[in-house]
Amino acid sequence: MSLPCRLRKNLLLIFLFNRTLSFNSLSHEINMRGTGIFSVVLCLVIFPRFLSGNSDPRLAPALYVLGDSLLDSGNNNFLPTLARADFQPYGVNFPGGATGRFTNGRTVADFIAEFLGLPMSPPFMSFRNSRRLTGLNYASGSCGILPETGNYIGKCLNLDDQIGLFGKTVKNELTKHLGSSEVLSDYLSKSIFLVSVGNNDYINNYLQPNLYDSSSRYSPHSFAQLLTDSLSHKLEVAPLSLSLSLSINWPMAPED
Repeated sequence: MSLPCRLRKNLLLIFLFNRTLSFNSLSHEINMRGTGIFSVVLCLVIFPRFLSGNSDPRLAPALYVLGDSLLDSGNNNFLPTLARADFQPYGVNFPGGATGRFTNGRTVADFIAEFLGLPMSPPFMSFRNSRRLTGLNYASGSCGILPETGNYIGKCLNLDDQIGLFGKTVKNELTKHLGSSEVLSDYLSKSIFLVSVGNNDYINNYLQPNLYDSSSRYSPHSFAQLLTDSLSHKLEVAPLSLSLSLSINWPMAPED
């Protein structure tokens, strides 16, 4: 099924969760047997501008990043949490070493920034009163769509926090530096927003029955619907009134 969408031109690039789950005793609820595959299909918006051969080396003015550890570039370094990556072997293949990225090298956001002709979006938590017009990274490891996800690990910037921080960036920084509302609107309409979130709502919530009651309150299908509905609402009411299209597939194992 899919949600209706009204995508702003050149606005949103969104990755969602793609997770293989072993349901065991829950498998009958979604007609699976053994190991089922839950997949919210990658929703990738490719902008015609990227393919037009534009001579401008920058394909967008800025890249703003929201999400979890797949995109975190170091925000968790500044938070009281066990979910940190500022030590080896993280960063062994990254020029800056262990910067807080949960990988040995660059993240997907870093590669997309390079493709766009932009510098890597730095972690929001590392900037104080600094002019940054090429984008920021608000992603935070261990967090998810639901505000309670991952809180047993420590403090993180959940999706509501990240959207709120982006709103403050627009109000306190971008409005001041870009001047008129027309210039700001044009800048934001051409900027790219990358969102990768949802894995932790399973890893650090649904699959932790001793810590959360979500698996007893929701079937796998209804929990997935809760996440997609919640994500859609958060982005629709976010600064810019982001709209999105989600395509959800449920590959089922054949019945006997």
